[in-house]
Amino acid sequence: MNLKTKLILFLGLICFLYTCTKEEFEGPSIDNLYGNFEITEPLTLTNESPSFASNEQVGFHCALNKPVEWKIAIQGLSTSATREITGFSSLIDSNTVVWNGGPTQVPFFSEEACSVELTFENEIDTLRDTITIVSAKSYENGIWFEDFEDGLPSDGLVYYNTDGGGMTFSVANDDALLGSSYFKMGGRVNWDWALGSLDLPLNIANVSQASDDLYINIGMLSDLDDVHTGQFINILISEETNTPFNDNLDNNASDLFESSMEVYKMKVPIDWNGWQLKSFRYSDFEPRDPNNPDIVFDMNPNNIRAIRIACQACPSSSGNPICPENFGKDVRTDIDHIIFTANSALLDQ
Repeated sequence: MNLKTKLILFLGLICFLYTCTKEEFEGPSIDNLYGNFEITEPLTLTNESPSFASNEQVGFHCALNKPVEWKIAIQGLSTSATREITGFSSLIDSNTVVWNGGPTQVPFFSEEACSVELTFENEIDTLRDTITIVSAKSYENGIWFEDFEDGLPSDGLVYYNTDGGGMTFSVANDDALLGSSYFKMGGRVNWDWALGSLDLPLNIANVSQASDDLYINIGMLSDLDDVHTGQFINILISEETNTPFNDNLDNNASDLFESSMEVYKMKVPIDWNGWQLKSFRYSDFEPRDPNNPDIVFDMNPNNIRAIRIACQACPSSSGNPICPENFGKDVRTDIDHIIFTANSALLDQ
């Protein structure tokens, strides 16, 4: 055996011994997979009486002996509002795991006592605590905001099909999402898609966010008892800058939504029971007339001039039975708390 062959064999033996003795390994350790679960530091809260209206937060801390899936569930004892925070780690860090007073979905929290439960996947341990909200979070800090508390805006325009039955397109005060007032949109037009719409002028020329960072948030209420399965809301955003909002005083609708104008749309099926707050990233809107070669769709939030919220439902009459199962049912697509926010949806702020 020559020297070169011996050297190759020697180096190969060294590599073999190294791979058999190295301490590094891939994947989770045996202890993490099969070891007993232990809570090494109990659940603690950084603030048990937060004033969310003053932008205070609640931080959560807990340490574990191994990474696990965990969930913090917060529930308002008066409103039944809920918020869930989840993660996978061995440390719940109060610097990063925080709550700013918002729910996962409506209803909103109020000034109330809240229960806190920390649970762990596949473990029986449950840690509990309580929080007393001194002042509830405010939801009015946005780029543009309309809550109908002062009635219908004086420059708003309402249009609806006057041949329909039970048509209601007006401000009401019986079942608001927030505050005491909201805008009712509904009725019965069995033979056609369109029931009516609300047009509102906008001026957000000073907004600095791009379309990816601008959110449109709207509270929407469906039927409480008998949901019309073919109803939806069409949200239209106009970036027409050369035409007045109400150029034709005879049509009861804004003139910024013509087929020749830069208009974007979002269709929202209303298929749930009660209020929900829906949030939409502006960049997720689509051109309403994408095949018009004369329109440049460059989506610039600074050019937004109006919003139209239209109530629609598929026809159900015998002459046009697209949704015959809904014949005779009233459409209900009420709205409240329209707010434009920057960088995140309203409930994530």
